[in-house]
Amino acid sequence: MDSKENDFRDIKLKLSRRNFLKSSIGIGLGASVLSYDMLANPENSLAAGLSITKHDTMPVEISADYQRMEQKNTVIIRGRTGDPKIKPYFDSYLGKRDGLIPQKGGDGWSEIDAALDIAAWSVENDFNKGSAAGIAGNGLYSWEGKVNPNMVTFESPEAASKTIKKAAAFLGASLVGIAPYDERWVYSTVVNMKTRESVPNNLPFKPKSVIVMALEMNYEAFQTAPALIGAAAAGNIYSNMSATAHKVATFVRRLGYQAIPCGNDTALSVPLAIHAGLGELSRIGILVTPKFGPRVRLCKVFTDMPLAVDKPITFGVKEFCTTCMKCADACPSEAISKEKEPSFQLGSVSTNPGVKKWAADGEKCASFWGENGGDCGICIKVCPYNKLDEWQHDLAKLGTRTPARPILRFFDDLFGYGKANAVDETKKFWNK
Repeated sequence: MDSKENDFRDIKLKLSRRNFLKSSIGIGLGASVLSYDMLANPENSLAAGLSITKHDTMPVEISADYQRMEQKNTVIIRGRTGDPKIKPYFDSYLGKRDGLIPQKGGDGWSEIDAALDIAAWSVENDFNKGSAAGIAGNGLYSWEGKVNPNMVTFESPEAASKTIKKAAAFLGASLVGIAPYDERWVYSTVVNMKTRESVPNNLPFKPKSVIVMALEMNYEAFQTAPALIGAAAAGNIYSNMSATAHKVATFVRRLGYQAIPCGNDTALSVPLAIHAGLGELSRIGILVTPKFGPRVRLCKVFTDMPLAVDKPITFGVKEFCTTCMKCADACPSEAISKEKEPSFQLGSVSTNPGVKKWAADGEKCASFWGENGGDCGICIKVCPYNKLDEWQHDLAKLGTRTPARPILRFFDDLFGYGKANAVDETKKFWNK
């Protein structure tokens, strides 16, 4: 080992994750990053958190011949309808999760871990009957609901949006945005699960806008991914999503307007969330938010209520993803693209065509779910944007908008982020 390697090892031993940016090295790097960012973007400040730019149009390139996606092509619907490329993985995943096939056992996949996972998913699985897979109108996501004939009017769409956002946050949403209704993101057809045939996706009214909500998943639980506690973190939010969407839809109906609560069904959530200003598209193919990174799940409510819509935002995710690739390197099934730039190339038939992005391969992802017996979530765990809301992490995130971004993954790796061992983190979760 030469002197440089010794120096590197000594730095790693002496500096912890949390005290890195509190050290002279961290403060120096943070100050350099911040000063550059503020010179390049004078409107930014620490009080504003990340350097966020608002856009009048969608900050993702859409092809001129874009065609609406058919729900039958989504990976989980393919698993449920017997697609031979997906069904074996899907059956293995459900069999292990439901106890029909034994889990591999041990810490992370024990009976206790499995019990927590099943409990976390129970509201979604027991009351909504497949909404996570994209089946609309079930249980708490019911499209039926009494609309108050005494319509409440607001002085302006802005006032109405302010009220909706306050109510949605109170009722369980971590983040709330308003998107314009855009038919491009609504499935052209949906699958009738009784006949397994595609039918037109007819909404009962013409929406004017979409209330899009992100719910934060538990940070400590996600450190156990791909173990079952990580899967429970996702399941818990899927259960909470249905309750929150149901309550928000009920609130809207009580105000005298029509509402359709949705989870993964009816329309694509990520583009709607981008339209609503909640975050930016990432290499993983999911939404990255300024506050929680990719550690969120999405639900939405379509409504005919006149609301002021939010603008899409960018804060450096696309630029950072071109140099980071931490999620792609960590993916056990190699389902995440390692191409430097996004493109219109499809990862599989499950990829929504006509959008310039890094396309994940849903079939490869499903293969690991079948092997694992639970959701994976490694890509979310290792993402450098997946941090707790702390000042030193905000400084590091600011660096994604500067020439310092190529070295930020190096420091993220150096201080152990995303390296958490599933077994060790599961023990830590239960014993903390």
